[in-house]
Amino acid sequence: MEVLKKYWQEIVAIYEKLDKRKRIYILAGAISSVFFIVLLVQLSTRINYEILFSELDPTEAGVIVEKLKEQKVAFKLKNGGSTILVPDKSVDELRLELASQGFPQSGTVGYEIFDKNNIGTTDFIQKINFRRALEGELSRTISTFSEIVSVRVHLVIPEPSLFIEDKKETTASITIKLKPGKTLKPRQIIGVSNLVASSVEGLKADNVTIVDSHGNILSQPSSKNSSFALSSSQIELKRNVENYYSGKLKKLLENVVGKDKVAVQVAAELNFDRVDRTVTRLNPDDQVVISEQKNIRTSDNTNGGSPQKTEDVTTNYEFTRTVERVIQDVGNIKRISVAVMVDGKYQTPAGAGKNGKPEYVPLSDDELTNLRDIVKSAMGFSALRGDEIKMVNMPFDTTERDKITTELTNFEQKLFWEKTVKKAIYLLLFLAVLFVLWRIYKSYKMVFMPIPTEQELALEGGNENYEEGLLLEKNEQVRLQQKVASLSKKNPPDAAKLIKAWLTEDLEKDSEIG
Repeated sequence: MEVLKKYWQEIVAIYEKLDKRKRIYILAGAISSVFFIVLLVQLSTRINYEILFSELDPTEAGVIVEKLKEQKVAFKLKNGGSTILVPDKSVDELRLELASQGFPQSGTVGYEIFDKNNIGTTDFIQKINFRRALEGELSRTISTFSEIVSVRVHLVIPEPSLFIEDKKETTASITIKLKPGKTLKPRQIIGVSNLVASSVEGLKADNVTIVDSHGNILSQPSSKNSSFALSSSQIELKRNVENYYSGKLKKLLENVVGKDKVAVQVAAELNFDRVDRTVTRLNPDDQVVISEQKNIRTSDNTNGGSPQKTEDVTTNYEFTRTVERVIQDVGNIKRISVAVMVDGKYQTPAGAGKNGKPEYVPLSDDELTNLRDIVKSAMGFSALRGDEIKMVNMPFDTTERDKITTELTNFEQKLFWEKTVKKAIYLLLFLAVLFVLWRIYKSYKMVFMPIPTEQELALEGGNENYEEGLLLEKNEQVRLQQKVASLSKKNPPDAAKLIKAWLTEDLEKDSEIG
């Protein structure tokens, strides 16, 4: 401690002898060093938070927060408390631990409602709890869809009746909250209806109503006799066929003319008539006798002669018969019309140089013919069916696309330069601090060198040592420089006289030596 105290006193004494400019340098270096040390400590100890659960019910969010407080886990709340964030290092562990405890439950109650044995519960309460549990379990199952945020299921299960005319059907209503930009496909909606209908006794899929959070009806009648359901399925089938052909043709043509240089539209006419006919074919050249009938009649001769006999023969034939029953499914393609627009080529004129603007060059007739043949082969063109292909070669308007591309390029460049400038500023600040510290160290390394006392010199061998003499001489020079600097600021004329006297003394010594 005595050694440290001595060094500290020497540092304070040296600091007090320094002028104002040197003190500012030292303070700036010390502050910069402390700033960088604090910055490094914060960066190394900063906690990154990740989402533990989101879109929580306020009640359930409060329960989870209490669980985190019991475990003394740091957390943050966002979106009005519906989103909980925890340190990224423990997010997976906390999810597993809370999941084992049944969280999150999204505000619904499932079959765990029967985990507690309530003695004395009436039959009516048991029925209500069973319906609540069934609704909760269905809500949890439907919530597993990636497009869905939350679900509410309501069931109406009537009491059984002894009379048929008083019997009522079970119904269900489902409210679905979708994620932004997400939609449910028709087959998914049908799947939800069938899922709920299969989970509730006596419930038909036609009695399930599905609406979204905006009140739009998503479910459709699934009855086979429903004209609405039939027309909806027909439109969907027609759209699927057109999208299939247009996507197939566009992908094929883009391999030749380039990406975003072809547009394809397909119009398909489908036959939705259900045909069930029976065809019977007879072969007249192939016949067999199946029966033969003879009628013999005898009559007396009026002239006294012998009796007359009359014989009639009837032969029945059966032809070879072929019976065919033809059932034609709905949705067969009657006719396909394809419209194709193809962009041309853009070439820089010869002699225009690097800065020349490309000019539009249309495709040749042979190229268009080859492309048309490719389209015919890909779509299965049939002249008997009345298919039609229209292909046009014209320049595309790329103004909007070029504008978006330019904006994206400018944004990426701006983002790149912002990051680059920010990193350069941090680097320059770091180098500036190092430069200041290096200048301070270089300029004042002799100032901070501790001056040995006479006792230390005596212990190390006295003043006879040559190196120690040089050290004392250098320390003495430092003291004189500090005194001259201080005197030049306080009293410049006296400082000038002192320097003049030193110079005169040095000249006299040099003349004596000479």
